[in-house]
Amino acid sequence: MVKRLEDLAPEGLLVRAREAASLVDGVSRVRVFCHYDPDGTTSASILTRALMRRGKRIHATMAHALDRSSAARLNEETNELLIVSDMGSAQLDLLEGLSYPVVVLDHHKPIRDSDKIAHVNPHFEGVDGAREMCGATTTWLFTLVLDEANWDLAGPAMAGAIGDKQAVGGFVGVNAALFGEAVERKVVVPERRLALRDQPLGKALAQSIEPYFVGLSGRPEAALEFLRAAGFNSDVMVRQLDAVTRRKLGSVLATRLLEQRAAPEALETLVEDRYWIEPDQMYAQDLEAYVNSCDRLGQEGLGLAVCLGDRDALAKAEKLLEAYTSRLLGYLVGLEAKGLFAKKHIQFFYCDDAALAGSVAGTGMQFFFDQSKPVLGLSVLDGVTKVSARGTRSLIAAGLDLAAALREAASEVGGNGGGHNIASGATVPKGKEEKFLALVDDIVARQLGATSEVVQ
Repeated sequence: MVKRLEDLAPEGLLVRAREAASLVDGVSRVRVFCHYDPDGTTSASILTRALMRRGKRIHATMAHALDRSSAARLNEETNELLIVSDMGSAQLDLLEGLSYPVVVLDHHKPIRDSDKIAHVNPHFEGVDGAREMCGATTTWLFTLVLDEANWDLAGPAMAGAIGDKQAVGGFVGVNAALFGEAVERKVVVPERRLALRDQPLGKALAQSIEPYFVGLSGRPEAALEFLRAAGFNSDVMVRQLDAVTRRKLGSVLATRLLEQRAAPEALETLVEDRYWIEPDQMYAQDLEAYVNSCDRLGQEGLGLAVCLGDRDALAKAEKLLEAYTSRLLGYLVGLEAKGLFAKKHIQFFYCDDAALAGSVAGTGMQFFFDQSKPVLGLSVLDGVTKVSARGTRSLIAAGLDLAAALREAASEVGGNGGGHNIASGATVPKGKEEKFLALVDDIVARQLGATSEVVQ
């Protein structure tokens, strides 16, 4: 039975979404400004498709940050309406200074609300934006309020949630409610299967990032030998494995993850619900992988084109995905060999590619880094250092809040930071890295208290 939006999301959140949607029909052109990652790019595609159906002209940008310089550029534009997605809740001061109406569709924990901006954020209604609702699902809900014909945009929204790691352990909260309804409406179709790409098994294992297998991922010969020793045919396609072989392989790989001391939630990534997107004729996980590789390699526009159904863009994205996978595996294999730098309460590494640092930190934290300390990846650029930080659920349960830690520490050294409690980022002046790291170490020590020595 078809459910109403009122049955799927808090009424207060729907009220905010309706107030935001009321600004759309009075304009002919909409400026869209989103974060550059998969959650933000899928949000941009959802807005583009929904607003074009509404007869609006669109100018969309995916950006690494919404800062003073980007706000100044926006202020020079003669826009009728600006919609900011997957960012904005922490930049209200900048957005309130613009001369035209602004809608913010964000899921990061807001510092405050605004009476000048249509501010849609699940946190205001007690919904955890780090787990229960991402930027893309917040944006999708906005478009559903605009027109329920937009149920067919469930696929990009789900890809955004997957990219934001909100599918790990299964969808919960508003994510679960909305995607469950999309399944009922047959927009997406779930399939339970091993979390390996549909390639020959040897190649799939060697190129596996999530899950990441120490000693096998990034090492084709080692992966082939492992499979031979365990009695598997490395040439068979993953989708052609029979049920008995899938169960045996799943057991062998789970043992491998346990032996490498992966985080408990990492085991949940081994077998996953893969979702076939009926309107887009691809899996949501594959759409996320294409978009992520485009975004991380500086081809955000190509990722948006893939989300919009451009098949030529998809062929180009496939090549980028191979290049991205190779580069990311190279960093991870290197950290396996070299190890990380460690302070008392945090660990860190340097990555010369700022676009990859977050992915390296997230994968390593789940699958083989020291589980008792959050990790920070630092990329030293011209004049500034970009920081990506990741934790685990057990650290969050013990009191870790990386958004607060990075915000406070970055502010102390003249930078800025924020994000989620489990995944956050910062930008600090070049040369201030040691002071920043010392501050984060002290803040994390305060957050975790005596439990920092026993979290596993």
